[in-house]
This record gives sequence, structure tokens and C-alpha cells, in this order.
Amino acid sequence: MSSTTLDLGAESQLSDKKAVRKKLHGLLSSLPSDHVQRQSVNATNLLLSLPEYKNARSISIFMSMPSGEINTRHLTKHALSSGKHVFVPYIYKPKEPRQDNLPTSIMDMLQLADEEDYASLLPDKWGIPSIPKETVSDRASSFGGKGVSDGDSPVPDAAGLDVILMPCMAFDQDLNRLGHGKGYYDNFLTRYCSAQTADGQNRKKPFL
Repeated sequence: MSSTTLDLGAESQLSDKKAVRKKLHGLLSSLPSDHVQRQSVNATNLLLSLPEYKNARSISIFMSMPSGEINTRHLTKHALSSGKHVFVPYIYKPKEPRQDNLPTSIMDMLQLADEEDYASLLPDKWGIPSIPKETVSDRASSFGGKGVSDGDSPVPDAAGLDVILMPCMAFDQDLNRLGHGKGYYDNFLTRYCSAQTADGQNRKKPFL
């Protein structure tokens, strides 16, 4: 798979991630759409060839923005048509009272029923396909049960998620991920991984 190296200049050495993200946003937004499409095809084909994907029963896939990042549409359709359990992000405000360390908005992973369900998702204000609020309570959650967790970390079903695909703005040479800065995935992974061992079973962690 081909790759693109983005030169961040001196800002890459700064601890101010906000400045780095601002520069990255400009660089990514300027990438030609055909370039993004080629990279999306390459990334998707590579993922489809991995045994971790082939053997996965349950997979979490981020829903991509209209531009500036890998398009996950084909991958999502492939996973659904292959009979995998596909979970996608749902961002919401947990009910009061919130846990002391819980952000104002958090993210859970909820299941798509099938390709028709996926096609019915409507874009949010960022153009990202999103689960309608009125369908949330009927959807299976990666934490087990149905609907949102409201920040609790119930013990997931024994199977759990096999693969979690996360968006990012960049990776450094040590493969450390720079996200969009909202902390949704950091919070989700902390809750999910702690729940995986809450009953002492020490279940396998998902492939990230």
C-alpha cells in the first residue's frame, strides 16, 4: 500500500497538539479527492487480506467524513455482506448524574442490522453517517444488552469486539495515533477494556 508523508515542520515537535491538528486539517483538506479514493481502496484491500479481519466475528468501524480521511463505506458493506456483526459509533450526552470523570459527551458502539440499515443512516452536521436517535434503544451494544451505556462499563458479552477501526489524523514513526482531539475513542477504549476484565475472565482484547 502506498503512503503519504505529511511534513509538519517544527510544529511536530510541540506539545501543543491543537496547533498540530490545525496544520494537519489544512493539509488533509487539500488532498485531491482522487488521491484519497486511491488510498481508501489500498487501505481497504490491505485490511480485507488480514487474518484478523477475516477471522473477526464482531468489528467496530468508524463512519468516515466526506473528505480528508479514509472512506470506510466499502469496508462496512463488505463486513455486513460477510455476515460480521458491525458496530458503529454513537455519540451522546449521558444522563444525569454523570460519573465524576465522565466527559459531557461520550461514545458507545451500536450494531447495524444489515446493509439496508447502513444505507438508511443520515449524515450529521459533519457529513458523517449517523444512527438515528429513535432507533438507539433497539440496537445491540458492544457493552452487551441494548441501547447506550450512559457511561457505565457493564461486562461485555463473552465474544466481544474482535477488531476496532479508529479514525486518525496522523501516526508518528512509532505508530502512536493522533486523533481529532475530542477524546471519544480514548474514553471508549478505557471503559471497554476495563469492562473486559471486570468479571475476572481476562478476555482477549480487540485488534486495533
